Amino acid sequence: MSGRNGKSVGKGYGYGKSGRGGSGSGGGKGGGNGSGAGGGRNVAGRRGWPLLRAEQVAGIALLAEESEWRAMAEINPLFDYPDYPAYLADIERRIRATARTGRHVVVGQLMPDQFESRADAAGLPRDSPRALREYERYVADLGPQSEPWNGEPIEVVLARLRAHVRAEALQMVAMPALAEAASLHNEPDEAVRRGMSRSAHAFMSMVEQAGDGQHELTIKVELVGARLDYTLPYTKCGHIIAFPDDGGEQLTVILLSIASLAERPGHMLLRSRPHPSFFPRRRVPRPQPGTPEARREESTLRGWKLGTQMPQPLSEGQLFALACTGPDGGPIPPEPGVRFQAALPLATDDLGCCE
Repeated sequence: MSGRNGKSVGKGYGYGKSGRGGSGSGGGKGGGNGSGAGGGRNVAGRRGWPLLRAEQVAGIALLAEESEWRAMAEINPLFDYPDYPAYLADIERRIRATARTGRHVVVGQLMPDQFESRADAAGLPRDSPRALREYERYVADLGPQSEPWNGEPIEVVLARLRAHVRAEALQMVAMPALAEAASLHNEPDEAVRRGMSRSAHAFMSMVEQAGDGQHELTIKVELVGARLDYTLPYTKCGHIIAFPDDGGEQLTVILLSIASLAERPGHMLLRSRPHPSFFPRRRVPRPQPGTPEARREESTLRGWKLGTQMPQPLSEGQLFALACTGPDGGPIPPEPGVRFQAALPLATDDLGCCE
């Protein structure tokens, strides 16, 4: 199954050595983006659109953070709007107007320094519409952190783009941390192979243990002077598993491998709701207590402790203590509608799956 902003997998899992852009899951991930534009992400993180001519694809560049928009609006009249929502509304208007011409629309991040350097290289004033068109041709041609638009509202486009940006930024930190963790072992390459194999099987064991529904996995790994944390939403329905299209499931395996190989402390929390919802949403408004929507959002929380070769399941009491302790060490009330449940041990495969 494929979908608008999710990837789906069937049975038969196995992760490759690389993270994002690597071999992915051996069970065969179907579909990524659900677009007729086609094309896969290569090792450079760029998309190509081999099934379409260049004139059939139009790029739209978007400032994904309000702080970036404010900075650009102060120096460049191209981005002068009353506020950030007005800017986003104009972006959505441009997207829909372009789509009505029959072209495939690709939406990508506008990086201010890159935008200015490309304008300078082309000999164009930075505040000219031609400079923006030049950058959007770059978005359409090379597609850095870009995705095809399939009719989603701008809120969904923005959330997905931000997720891509965060996942890629986190991976830039995680990959060196993985190499450093492997260097602690006599045979680093073999250690990474086995560590990734164990972590991939542990991850999929957790997915199977949680069953059908809408899930949100949060993983935190404490490094020396830093913390790696990531939240992966996904949906499972039978043999179909839908992950967001930002390589987050691979990043989760990498973080688990770092915690295992370097024996770094951390934890993994899994929040589960029994109602499958394709596709995973990263931000869901909290409903009013006592309403049917609130009852639908009631969830089960499970947890595992990191820092050993395999994640160790937390009992109900251990999980309650973890979830109800504030940053200062003081108690905090449990979140309404959350049921704490003891986790089960996770299965692994020491034979390796990454050859």
